[in-house]
Amino acid sequence: MNNIKLIYFKGCPNYEAAKNLLLKSDCDFEEVNQSDLSNDHPLKHYTSPTILKNGKPIVGNQTDSSAGGCSIQLPSDAELKRKLEI
Repeated sequence: MNNIKLIYFKGCPNYEAAKNLLLKSDCDFEEVNQSDLSNDHPLKHYTSPTILKNGKPIVGNQTDSSAGGCSIQLPSDAELKRKLEI
């Protein structure tokens, strides 16, 4: 079973679009709001939105800073399903 996480920060302009992609793919996922995490939390060090599958980013990237950043390019529905292997 896959462990899918949607990581985002409050006010992220691409959060809703990424969430809708996951909802359309009909997979179970956990939402993680970086705004609620401490600066030293490991999930704070990703761009927003990031989709992790089993701890590895399939959309977005890991960063060196807890300040985060934006994931600008989101995949198509078909591309996300392929990355999720659904």
